[in-house]
Amino acid sequence: MDDFPVLKTERLVLNYPERSDIPDIVQMLNEPDYSSHTLGLPYPYTPKDAEFWLGLAQKGLEQKDKFVFAVRLQESGKIIGGIDISLVPKHRRGEIGYWLGKNYWNQGYMTEAGKAVIRFGFEELSLKRIYASHFSTNPASGRVMQKIGMEKEGFLKAYTNKGEDYQDHVLYAIINPNL
Repeated sequence: MDDFPVLKTERLVLNYPERSDIPDIVQMLNEPDYSSHTLGLPYPYTPKDAEFWLGLAQKGLEQKDKFVFAVRLQESGKIIGGIDISLVPKHRRGEIGYWLGKNYWNQGYMTEAGKAVIRFGFEELSLKRIYASHFSTNPASGRVMQKIGMEKEGFLKAYTNKGEDYQDHVLYAIINPNL
């Protein structure tokens, strides 16, 4: 997509996800851990699910209310994860969601990608507030939120329902100091 932003960090390129990424996405996300720690990722994860994610990227771009980025290694261009920011323009806020392939956990990649998306949200989209939440059973995601500058704001009991189980969420946010 020519009109889609490309964000670069020291080790990563964040850009538009492509159909050619589908086999790698399916291979990474077809594990039960992703489904148990996130609201939107099913298990088993199929090519149809990856196509749905690509459709969200297209729809978000068309409606200008969501930016879905593939997280790629800068050297090889290989997709290793995904991160998005969903916008509420009226209130100048955005919500971040992300996933990262297991082989890339605990190496600072999602922290790097998250900082880039926050910078994009504040500098390019003029957002006042960016927030995210994680299942209380996934504290590693909370550590990423802390590392990208977010502060814990609260605990949301039985906030979402996944299957038969209600999930508690921990809410984090960061405020743009320049607005």
